[in-house]
Amino acid sequence: MKKLLKLLAFSGTLITCIVGCGNTNTTSNSPSNNTSYETEQATYTNPINVTYSNGSPYTGEIADPSVIRGDDGFNYLVCTNGKMFKSEDGCNWELLTEKVISLPSWGKEVSPNNSDYGLWAPDITKVGDKWIYYYSLSGWGSPRGVGCAIADNIAGPYEDLGKICSGEEIGIQNCIDPQVFVDDDGSVYMVAGSFQGLYIFQLDETGTKLLGGAETQKEEKVLIAGKVGGWDGATYEGSYIIKKDDSYYYFGSAGTCCAGKDSTYRVVVGKADNILGPYRGKNKLPLTMSGNSSTYGEIVVNCIGSTLDDVAGVGHNSILVDDLGNYFIYYHGYSRLDNFRTRHLFMDKLLFDEQGYPYVENYRPSFDEEKEGPSFII
Repeated sequence: MKKLLKLLAFSGTLITCIVGCGNTNTTSNSPSNNTSYETEQATYTNPINVTYSNGSPYTGEIADPSVIRGDDGFNYLVCTNGKMFKSEDGCNWELLTEKVISLPSWGKEVSPNNSDYGLWAPDITKVGDKWIYYYSLSGWGSPRGVGCAIADNIAGPYEDLGKICSGEEIGIQNCIDPQVFVDDDGSVYMVAGSFQGLYIFQLDETGTKLLGGAETQKEEKVLIAGKVGGWDGATYEGSYIIKKDDSYYYFGSAGTCCAGKDSTYRVVVGKADNILGPYRGKNKLPLTMSGNSSTYGEIVVNCIGSTLDDVAGVGHNSILVDDLGNYFIYYHGYSRLDNFRTRHLFMDKLLFDEQGYPYVENYRPSFDEEKEGPSFII
């Protein structure tokens, strides 16, 4: 279902009013701004509706979703194992391609004695006039590193440029789950790591290479969450950084990701004045203190209380901002609807408390409940 939004612009202030259901466009003019606005807003129910191009239901895995709005007015989602999905409204998704790129061969070069690896947790970012598809190559217990592919259009085709760095080259024990953030001054940062230290380091202006080379970034990288050492599920993976107003937010997922109903995954957030951190929760303790059964930061979404029987293992998120400035978090989770068989796509609106920390309503994933999705000016 879609709702109409009537946008009124008075003295630069945008006011929204829900005026009904359907697809009729509404416009308004004001003495200070004669621009006409046409908007649409769909609704969603978790798990999110996903289909093949012929309209039949897609019930396969969507793990580690990364969502971004393209410059063509559509929303795009990429996930582990290389699939790409497309959506006009951010609520209903269609499989666009099974493979953004073929499985890169450099994973064999990094670990020639272990050929068991796949494409995990990709991310798409526009750097300059190019769309860049970042990915990690890994198998369970055998991370290879991160690489990238490049395209003129967000939907592709993408040309694989190969390895950016291995974990050994950059000095990150579990170098997976890349996310790239372009700051206001044009600086390009990558954050990566999983349960053995989460680091941020810098890429060059093209977003395809380490700034100054591997040795430079190995020395200059900054630990922003978790701790160095053995695997520790009280720390984080699935890093995602955004900037809102003058603050940076680090989202990470703690707990067990992939154990069906027994998964303990949840999303935690820290806040900082600088992209390099320190990222802290409300108690002012940095996320780098997490470990040994203690997880610091503020809960964004978790399966607690009454939702425990319906949903499990919610995490590895990305963020989409709609045209009215509303923030939506996309993440994966298990559901009782298929007996917790595989990970599916979830989404919810982010709210911000009086201290500026984001969370979803009741800190729980919505489930089997119709909710209002993003609003887009069309």
